[in-house]
Order: sequence, then C-alpha cells, then structure tokens
Amino acid sequence: MRRKRFINAHPPNHTDDSLVISKDVEHNINQIKQSLGDPFDFISKIYSFNHTAFALCYIDGLISTEDIELNVLPPLMNWFRENDYSRGNVVKDFTQHIQVPKTLKVTTEFPEVLQALLRGSVILFVKKGKEAYLVSDQRWETRGIEEPSSQTMVRGPREGFVETLSINSTLIRRRITNPKLRFKSFIVGEVTQTTVIVTYIEGLVNEDALNIACQRINDCKAREVFETGMLEELIEDKGYTPFPTLVDTERPDVVSSALVEGKLAIMMEGTPFALIGPATLNSYFQTAEDYYNRFDLSTFLRLIRFIAFWIAFALPATFVALTTFHQELIPTDLLISLAAQREGLPFPALVEALIMETVFEILREAGLRMPRPIGPAVSIVGAIVIGEAAVSAGLVSPAIVIVVSLTAISSFANPYYSIAGSVRMLRFILMLFAAFAGVFGIFIFTMIICIHLVSLKSLGQPYMVPFAPFSLKKQKDTLIRFPFWWSKRKKRRNGEVLK
Repeated sequence: MRRKRFINAHPPNHTDDSLVISKDVEHNINQIKQSLGDPFDFISKIYSFNHTAFALCYIDGLISTEDIELNVLPPLMNWFRENDYSRGNVVKDFTQHIQVPKTLKVTTEFPEVLQALLRGSVILFVKKGKEAYLVSDQRWETRGIEEPSSQTMVRGPREGFVETLSINSTLIRRRITNPKLRFKSFIVGEVTQTTVIVTYIEGLVNEDALNIACQRINDCKAREVFETGMLEELIEDKGYTPFPTLVDTERPDVVSSALVEGKLAIMMEGTPFALIGPATLNSYFQTAEDYYNRFDLSTFLRLIRFIAFWIAFALPATFVALTTFHQELIPTDLLISLAAQREGLPFPALVEALIMETVFEILREAGLRMPRPIGPAVSIVGAIVIGEAAVSAGLVSPAIVIVVSLTAISSFANPYYSIAGSVRMLRFILMLFAAFAGVFGIFIFTMIICIHLVSLKSLGQPYMVPFAPFSLKKQKDTLIRFPFWWSKRKKRRNGEVLK
C-alpha cells in the first residue's frame, strides 16, 4: 500500500508581509516591537565591536537569561572581536564557525523571526546583514515529573507527563530506543498557534489510522486549541456519541505500550494528557498494571472492572424495574422487606432513584471543585449525612441508598474517567426506560447502545474490535490476559524443539 505524505501545517502569517529584515539592527528591533505591540517582556540588547554591531532579542521567561550570558553571549563577543565586519572580512559561513552550543538557524523571512521569538528562541541581528540568526534556547519554568494523579497504580513506574512537550517526548524516547520512532509536528489554532505532535513507530503503526489522524489535524480550522480534549472533538469521527473514541492518559508507559501495539499517540504543548488511537471499548478496561502483575491476578481484576461497569450502568434501573413491574422476580423475604421500607414513602421508585443519583452527582462535583484538603471530606460527610437524613425523614428507602452507594463505588472502579462519565449520563436514560417498560425497557436500551457501539469507529477503525468483527486470535488479551509465555509456547518431541 502506497503511503500518503502530509506536509506539516504552518502557522498563518499575522504580520505585514512588507516587513523585511533590515541591515539596521535598531530598525529590526523597532519592527518587532511594533508587530508585538511593544510588550513589556521583550528584551533587546545591542553590542558594538570593531565598527560593527549585533543585537540579541528574546522574550523574558521563555529562555534562560543565565544560559545566554554563559553560553551564547561569550562566543558571539569573541567572534566579533576577532573579525572586522565593516571591512567585509567576516567569514560567509558564519553558522559553521561560530561556536554557539545551541541550534543555530539562518532566515531572511521576518514572519519566521517573530514565530521563533514567540516559541523561545534568541534572535541575533548583525549590522549590515540582511538575515537573522535563530538560536534555539527554550528554557521556561515547568512542573516537575510526578506520579499521575488521575491514573494511579500499585506496581509500575511513577513518572507522568507534564505540560512541556519536549519533556514528554523525551519520556517516550527513554522507553522506546528504536530508530523508527517518529514524531510529526503540526500547528493547530489560528490564534493560539499550539504545537501538536503525532508519534508512532514506522512499520508497526496502522497506516490508515495514521493518515486519517494527520489529515484531520492538518485540516483543523479552530481559532484556539488549549487541551487535547478540544483537539479530540475536532478530529474524532463525525456523528454524536456519548462514548470517547480516543484514549486519554498521563502515563508515558501506557503511550509506549500503545505505540508498540501499532497505535499512534497525539501530544500537545501545555497539557499532560496524550491521546491514543485507534481506541476500542475494550482498551478502557485495561491498565498498564495488568501487564506488570501475574496474568491470573490481572484477569481477575479485569473481570471485576467489567462487573463494576455493568453495576454502574444498570443497577439503579434494575432496582426500578423490579420494584415497579416485576415483583415476582424478587425473593419473597426480600420483597416483604422492601415493601415494609416503602410503606409511607411519598415518591415512586423512579423519583427516589433520580433524586438520590442527582444528589450524589452534585456531591461528587462539589468534592472535585472544592479545595483539595476539604473536598473529599465534604463529599463523604455530605453523602452520609444527606443519606441518613433522607431515610430518617421518610423521603427515601434504605434500599435505594444502598443501591446508589454501590453504583457510585462501582463507577470509580473504571481506570478511565472519560468512559466512567459516559456511564453516568446513560444511567439516567436507562432508569427512564426501566420505569416505563421494566426489564424489557432495559433490554431495548441496551440493544440500542450495542448497535451504536458496533457502528462506531475510531480513526476509521472499528470500535468494538475484537468482539465485532470477532477475532478469535485477539481474545487472549480481552476479558482474559493470557500469560506472556503462551504466545511463545514451544512443543517438544523426541528432544527436538518445535515452534
């Protein structure tokens, strides 16, 4: 299959095309100030040697001023002391002879100068020269590498992505020292000019998914993009779905594992979350820790996650359906207990469930938005106090409190917040189906969800692989994680090893 080529997106030119690099360094500095609106953090310094002059320009905070004074400025001063530019005896291949310990690039385009300046480069203008020298020296303050707070684990690496793209790419390279590891860069956002990188392993990646991802990123027409969640909405397959179609993660080991499996990852400047695609529904029930523990324990935990997913999705609706339409399915002793609890209650089972689920969602949201030292305490105490008070006041039954609590706990068992949020929304719709049609309503809505899932695609690939279309070979890493030696199992016959 012939591979398509994509040209990296270039930022639109917001400057006047008539601006050119002048032989007068002061004129160049004034042009930059005028183009940027004379910003307070723009620093420019002019140095004179042997009848000539050069100027250094940079944005304060985007580079290390100490690094400039120690590593950039001394070689430049030595060069101009030894060469008389005014008499034309300066060597033409300036970039090869100057010993600046940074990436040095020459340009004659003024818009490129502005873009390099805003991305953390030091700009060098030389008197009587109609070109600019770009010294790459990005060195801004950044958060240290810490354990991801959204995806914790007991066993495994503790490193997580940060908001600096260069650090994140380094974390990937440390884990995959393969020369076929590729990073393709794009500029997204007409106003924000955000750097986006697509990373993959050449020869392993799904070429169709890679082409689709690059094409969609290249065609993005958004004015601003600040986070990968915004980019996800712009590049996902068209059509509404409550389910996420790209996996988001803060863990470099998860991204590295996905790249080895033939997937691609999308990283962005300014966010620690990376997107992995193509995604499948099964990938939201797997964690990196599944491969760090023994296969039997990992299989047990996966089954627990699938059970918790179904409880979080269908338990309140099942309670409403059984207590409203199908009392004959409830054991007699339990039915008598439920009937005694519901005696004198002012609301039907549906209203009970909706009230308690809504109250818990409010408590959950409040716990997330409040300051960390008091957020968890308020949510826990609030749930206990409100639940106990509602039962004591005769507004709800103790059984619905148990159901809602078990549902909430089960929703936290999923390792990915995005898929857990989808289940929280669909749970309310399922309760309405159960209230109007009982178990048949649950069955109908579940079938609608299954049909919808089968029709979904992630970067052009089926979302329900390997269940639909079914693949027997790929079942060894779905509900059950087979041991690593299973795929490398060897048979022996008469002392001969048969592969």
